[in-house]
Formats: sequence, structure tokens, C-alpha cells
Amino acid sequence: MTDNELKRILDAIKYVPDERERDEVTSLILKAASESITLERLKTLTAKEERKAQANSNGDGRYIEFTRKEINAMPESIKRLFTINDKLVTYRITQDGYYQARYRSDGYRIEVAAKDFETMKRRFLSKFAEAVSERENNKYPLFSDFVQDWLKVKKQTIKETTYSSYEMMTVKHLLPRFGKMRVNEITRQHIQNFLFEKTEKGNNRTAQKLKQMLSAIFDVIHEDYNIKSPMNKVVLAHYEVKKGKALSLAEEKQLIDFCSTNSDKYSVSALLVLLYTGMRVGELTTLEYDGTYITCRSEKTRKGHAEVIRKIPVSPMLKRVLHLIDFDKAKAVQRYGLRSAMKNLFPERHVHELRYTFITRAKECGISGEVVMKWVGHEYDSDVKTSRVDRGYTDYSQEFMLKEISKFDYKL
Repeated sequence: MTDNELKRILDAIKYVPDERERDEVTSLILKAASESITLERLKTLTAKEERKAQANSNGDGRYIEFTRKEINAMPESIKRLFTINDKLVTYRITQDGYYQARYRSDGYRIEVAAKDFETMKRRFLSKFAEAVSERENNKYPLFSDFVQDWLKVKKQTIKETTYSSYEMMTVKHLLPRFGKMRVNEITRQHIQNFLFEKTEKGNNRTAQKLKQMLSAIFDVIHEDYNIKSPMNKVVLAHYEVKKGKALSLAEEKQLIDFCSTNSDKYSVSALLVLLYTGMRVGELTTLEYDGTYITCRSEKTRKGHAEVIRKIPVSPMLKRVLHLIDFDKAKAVQRYGLRSAMKNLFPERHVHELRYTFITRAKECGISGEVVMKWVGHEYDSDVKTSRVDRGYTDYSQEFMLKEISKFDYKL
């Protein structure tokens, strides 16, 4: 009898748990006895196999790793293991007759049971495939984690107002929808449906901004993880752009009355500053007031050009409502609160129409269109026909600017 055959006998005795299987093993033992195997030889082989088992055990003593050749040579009734992806999987038959497979290695912890071997193996293969897929997916971050890192980087390269807008859009729209998904799981259809839902609710500008943000985010994901961007061929639903217009004098008076009685100092202060300076909402965080001028950093600065600081003289109309304005609160106002206040008063209006109102009133009061353009930070306004020389080379004196703003006075 060969050493290899004796080795199989020893393994069978150790790892065959029930009596039925031991009966099959007995025939091999009898064969060994018939060949008059010596006790010394059996002891030597036993000690050798125990050392190998201890060296190769996974720690709980349940199984030993064998070579592929050894596995193939073993009888099915004895070897009690099978292979998948070059991994050895042990199984056992429980006292109540169930086949139970267990694999705890390489970070996997898989255990299944069934009444027959084929069902057990099929279940194991299914669970193993799921575990491999999950491990593969875990290579990719959750969208929530990635977008937070993306925002941290963007914060260093964009204006504070733009960052605040990105942060708000992320928290309010992107994270609730995609936060728990891994970046490789988000498909074009996911995003397309998401944007269509926004436009169906009338949030057309929001959908447009979200599309721009998602395109930028997935461009970086593509570079970092070599994932094809799902933004390819994503479209926005067609919608009519509603052009804003200035408030009527009656609406302007209604706004002043509203601000006179409203306790929300943040929104009140911001609404009045916007109405009587023509500033953009995003420029509020940079405003400064010195008693004669309100200054701010222009939100719209051409790429590659120096930052523009605008000085807007305090008009007679603004002076009449100064007692209602807290400039620090105007700087700190939240966009959502500001928009809500505007919608509560004028449901069909938006905050940017206060800028239209300032420009319209200034022209109605006879102020030079070029001067108005400088105050509101328009490099070019189709309604203000000025030459390149006028825009680039004219530098008006403070006296002239103060004289012009004195015209901004009318009755409500």
C-alpha cells in the first residue's frame, strides 16, 4: 500500500463526521490491514499528517489545503470539499442530514446549507458571486462621500457665493437621491429621470444647474476611476424661459409696506438692498456700507480678468428705508429664506426682478445708461448702447456719480 493511500485513510478518519461515511472508509482500512502495515509506519504517517494539518489549518482546525492533484485523486465520498475560483471549500453533513458548506478566508465569510449536495453547491456559488460583486463595488466610493470631497476641492477654486450654491444644491437635491448609491451604480437613466422630475415640477433653472454640477462631478469620477460618465446624452426637457420684468410702482409700494411690518430682519434688509442698489443676490455677502456708498465684489467677472469692486452711491430712495435695514443681516441672509419671503409676497415673481426694477427706475429718472451699467456691473447690456471706449476708458468723478444718484427719487 502506498504512502499516498495511507494519507487518504488518515484524512478520511479525521474529517468524515458521520457513521455512513466511516463505513466506506473501513474498507480502505481493511485493505491496509491485509497488507500488514506496521504500527511504526502508521504512527510515523499520523505524526506527519498532524504537523501538516497544523501548518495548513485556517485556525479552527476544520480543513486542510491539498494540491489540485490530491483533490482530483480523492473519492467523492471522502474528500468532502470542492473548488471555486481556485479556492477550496469544505462542507460537512450534519446530524440531521443537511449539507453545510463554509468558507472563511480572504476576507469572505460565507455559509450555506441544503438537503442535498447540488443545492448546497448552487447556493454557495450564488452567495460567493454576490460577495465577489460586493467586494468589487466596494472599490468605488458612495456618491455622498465622493461629492463631499469634490466640494472641498471646489471650495478652493470658486467664489464663496458659488460654493454656497453648490452646497445647497448638493444637500437639498443630490444627496437625497444619489447619496447612498456607489458612483459606478448611477446610470444615465437614473439622472435623466431625476432631471425630468425637476422640470415637471417647474424647477427648470434648478434642473439646469443640477445637470451642470453632475457633469462636472462625473468628469472627475471618470478621471479617478475610469468609469464612463452617465451624463452622455442626458437632456433637459424643453421649457419656455420666463423673462422677468420690473415691479410696478404699486408692487414696489407693496414691497415697502411688507418690509415695514415683517419681523424677519434678514430677508427685509436683503430685499431693500437689492431693490435700491441693483445688486445680485450672490453679491450680498460682500457688501459694505460707509454711509455714502455701498460697495460689493461683482459676482460676474470674466475669466482671466481682475476682480471688479463696484461702488453704488446711496440714493434718496434707499435713504428713506435705511431705518429698516441691518446691513450685517443682509450679508448673512440665506437664499432659501430670501426667496421664500419674495414668493410669499409675489408668488409669480423672483428675487432677480428687484435688479430689473432698479435698472428700470434709474432710466426712468433720467440717469445715464452707462452709469447704470457701471452700478449694476453689466459689461454689456443690450438696452444700454455704449461704445467700447465708453465702457473701458471712462472714469467718472465721485461728484458726478453723486449727482446722478440724486436723480433716483420718485413717489410711490
